[in-house]
Amino acid sequence: MIRKLMGAAVAMVTLATPAVADGLNVTVDGIRNAKGNIVILVFDDARAFDNLDLWSAIDYAQIPSRKGSVRHEFSNLNAGPYAVLLFHDENKDEDLNMTATHLLEGIGATGAPNPQDEPDFHAASVWPGDVRVRIHYDQ
Repeated sequence: MIRKLMGAAVAMVTLATPAVADGLNVTVDGIRNAKGNIVILVFDDARAFDNLDLWSAIDYAQIPSRKGSVRHEFSNLNAGPYAVLLFHDENKDEDLNMTATHLLEGIGATGAPNPQDEPDFHAASVWPGDVRVRIHYDQ
């Protein structure tokens, strides 16, 4: 009887403990072509994300673009919460190109399913695991 109770208690604790994620795995959807790179910036600081302080990102990746979707694993990011900001650097100048009124390259963020969304860190926060971000283009 005691063994059964102990086994049940261990099972309950195991079920109540969240699984440890294997990093932050970002899938970028909606990429229009294979030109350039997808630049992904990950933030763990609300002020840095909200102020677009790119130099304060906790991690960063540039991956070759591919029409449709690409995926990148940040295996060392296991704590959270995080907010992701990304853009399609089609001309590889490491800058988001735009005119006074239009983006010339695509942009996306966690918490921004629509092109007009501009989430703050709280709205964009995600936890380690699989995350999908839609990239949006003006043209």
